[in-house]
Amino acid sequence: MAIPTSALQGLTNKSIIELYSVELKPDIHYTKSAKTTTYSQSTTTITISLTGHGFSTGLILSLDFTSGTGIDGVYTIQTVTTDSFTVTGTTSQSTSGAVSFNVNATIANPTVYLFHSGNNMKDSLDIVWQSNTYSRMPVRADGFKYSGKGKLPRPTLTLSNLLGTITAILQLTNQITALSDLAGAKVTRRRALSQDLDEVNFPSSVNPYKSGSVDPSAELPREVYFIERKTIENRNIVQFELVSSFDLFGISAPKKLVTRADFRGVGTFVNF
Repeated sequence: MAIPTSALQGLTNKSIIELYSVELKPDIHYTKSAKTTTYSQSTTTITISLTGHGFSTGLILSLDFTSGTGIDGVYTIQTVTTDSFTVTGTTSQSTSGAVSFNVNATIANPTVYLFHSGNNMKDSLDIVWQSNTYSRMPVRADGFKYSGKGKLPRPTLTLSNLLGTITAILQLTNQITALSDLAGAKVTRRRALSQDLDEVNFPSSVNPYKSGSVDPSAELPREVYFIERKTIENRNIVQFELVSSFDLFGISAPKKLVTRADFRGVGTFVNF
């Protein structure tokens, strides 16, 4: 795998940027602390009220807006006060309602990880998209192509492990469920055109590829997969096999196997 490049992969205004989010499964990969509270949005600023939350800026949350017109998704905390915090939406609107989300019972441990195989052009640091910071990490995903033969693709996601970053994440999750190795975690492949990248990624905070103004809500259709299993882990890389939510490989019907513990006549020809 190539190391991240400072020039955002030698972009043109139509270049496609690939980014990946990995959302852990509550009570499998971390001990959850479920939260339900209220929010209000003015323009793109979403203010969430939560007494004594104890959160810090930079915490990444997967928010589920259960009323109002807030848009579900991954958000990064931008500002905090004792009893509220703000995140930035992708669309400007005025709304309010209820919101639910999970955090790790150990708040310092993330529940969502964001990766991109590249640097920004401003200072060669992490890339920012939709106000979320994607960690620069050599990452490669293969096998998304549909064959048209009825079999769903099973892509592989390969991440650099030279600094032990992925092994450290696995160790944290395996403390909750032994040998889980992130199985069941939700992986979202996100793609956007370079012209719609946040301007903070570029010198003088001006996106040279934009056409008019940057549209932070513009993106190609998301592709959602789930980690089926870890296939490789060594000092260089960690690789996972992914499956679609529609992939029924390995699922038997009926899903429950009836045994004599359920019905004592199973396996016999005796009438009771």
